[in-house]
Amino acid sequence: MPTHATHLAVTTRVYVKPAEARLATIHLYRRFLRAVPTVVRLYQMDMPLAIVRSKLRQEFERQRFVSAMPVISVLLAQGNMEYQETVNFWKQKAQIFKYFSQEEYPERYARKGFVDKFLEGTA
Repeated sequence: MPTHATHLAVTTRVYVKPAEARLATIHLYRRFLRAVPTVVRLYQMDMPLAIVRSKLRQEFERQRFVSAMPVISVLLAQGNMEYQETVNFWKQKAQIFKYFSQEEYPERYARKGFVDKFLEGTA
């Protein structure tokens, strides 16, 4: 199945008004949400759709309090590129699963106290 490079492309633009940027962000978020079943199928992910959607929400929430319009414009451009690369299956599985490493190995990311670090030899 050949892919067309411009199939899902969105023109990059500089947002001046916060309302425009907000609408573009909501549009991008909805595009990602609609694509979750396709992404799970394409990348043969063995996880429920709810976890993927939750991680997607988490990634958007991480940038919630960015207020500089040039930064928001760059983030939206990057988000649109991520969407295009993901849905066109231009990424490798490892690039997708890097977002889910914390859910896959929670013991690796658990907060460790001094005693835990001492016993591992990292303190």
